[in-house]
Amino acid sequence: MTSRRLIRIKVLQLLYAFSKKEGNTIAEGEKDLFKSISKSTDLYYYIFLLITEIQRKAFLKIDAAKNRKAPTREDLNPNTRFIENPVIAQIAGNRKFKTYINANLISLNDTPEIITKLYNHLTELECYKTYMEKTDISYEDHKKMVLDMIVDLIAQDEEFFETMEEKNIFWNDDFDLVLSIVYKTIKNMKSNFKEEDLFFIALYNEEEDYDFAKTLFRKTILDKDTNTEIIDKFAYNWEIDRISDMDKLIMSTAITELKYFSSIPVKVTLDEYIEISKSYCSPKSSGFINGVLDKVVALLKENNEIQKMGRGVME
Repeated sequence: MTSRRLIRIKVLQLLYAFSKKEGNTIAEGEKDLFKSISKSTDLYYYIFLLITEIQRKAFLKIDAAKNRKAPTREDLNPNTRFIENPVIAQIAGNRKFKTYINANLISLNDTPEIITKLYNHLTELECYKTYMEKTDISYEDHKKMVLDMIVDLIAQDEEFFETMEEKNIFWNDDFDLVLSIVYKTIKNMKSNFKEEDLFFIALYNEEEDYDFAKTLFRKTILDKDTNTEIIDKFAYNWEIDRISDMDKLIMSTAITELKYFSSIPVKVTLDEYIEISKSYCSPKSSGFINGVLDKVVALLKENNEIQKMGRGVME
């Protein structure tokens, strides 16, 4: 699950911060963790808002050209395909979208320059030019244009990322995963969706995912000494002092998950933390972590500390 990957990353980030901040309590760390998780949903809606604002910028530009003192024939007869894109219209008119951005004060009014820059860049893209010039247009063509905006425009703009990070420090590592969820949301849209249809994806199951995050965070802190002892036991081929704090933290958190979450298959846990290590550790870390965790799993099974239940998780 995408949300679980994001939660694991956030737990690791907050565990790292907790380990570096003296006097911080577990309760305070949990509060920051839950705040970080909830803010991911804000970013999800910010990206949808950005798409609608880029379209609005196009509309305002066309409208301004029509109202010039001496408009040209092109000004009076503009290509309105983009500003009439039905996919963006579905997003902008959706009740859940409007309710969320209003209730959570989601706004890009303080960053008009970024919207202008992105719109100008959009008009230079080949995919946009092809879309605007196409003779026969379908709903899927309109959808493809919006998907291309995510991949070729928004995902490539460092300034937008930096601006969002200034709004919220918890978004530093959210962008790739949240963008992938936005992409998935749009890809699943249908022409018959109405404004009341709930096609927006819930990033988290509040009860299950928050409980997962809280247990993973708390148990990793409480089991720190035990987990460290296990890691040291199998890191004998490495100089312990040279193993990074994040390497140790990833392995410790993985051990916690192996022991306390009976419904998560061992392979899923191992794969997830090894993948995370590729982004947050040194190039050699993933191989090292993989080797240590393989031995840890064997030990935990031998000591009957891994208890998996349910279909698909028994080994």
